[in-house]
Amino acid sequence: MKFSTRARYGLRICFLIGVSNGDCISLATLVKQTSLSEKYLEQIMSKLKSGGIVKSVRGASGGYYLSRKSSEISINEILRALDDSFEVSDCATEGCNDAYCPNKRIFKRLYGEINSILDNFSLEDMITDYKCTDDKEYINKTK
Repeated sequence: MKFSTRARYGLRICFLIGVSNGDCISLATLVKQTSLSEKYLEQIMSKLKSGGIVKSVRGASGGYYLSRKSSEISINEILRALDDSFEVSDCATEGCNDAYCPNKRIFKRLYGEINSILDNFSLEDMITDYKCTDDKEYINKTK
C-alpha cells in the first residue's frame, strides 16, 4: 500500500492547519512550513477546499482554516478530497476477472478494514497522537 505524494502532503497541510487552533494559515506560511512550491500548494488547497475540508479568507490577514472541527474530519475524507486513495489490487474490486481467484476474499477484507480505520480516524486523532510524541519541535515551529 502506498499513498501518493499529494495525499501525504495534503494530510500534512491539514495537520498544520489543525494545530493552528482555528487561526488562518497563509499560503506563504504553508510554503515555509512544507518547502513546497506555491503553485503545488495552491493545487492541493483547491482540492481540499472543493472537498469541504478547508475554507479560505482573502486579504492581508487571510489564509486557510478548517471548515469544521478537526474531530469531525476523517482521514479518509481528506484523502477522498484529494482524489486519492491507496492502490487496491483488482482482486479487491470488480476488476478481477478470475472467478476462482484465491485472493478476492482476503483482499476485499483487507481493503474494507483499511477504509474502516481511515473513516474512523479523525484529523484530531492524528494531532493528538503527534502531540503525545517526544518530538514537540515540529509543532512549536507551526505556531
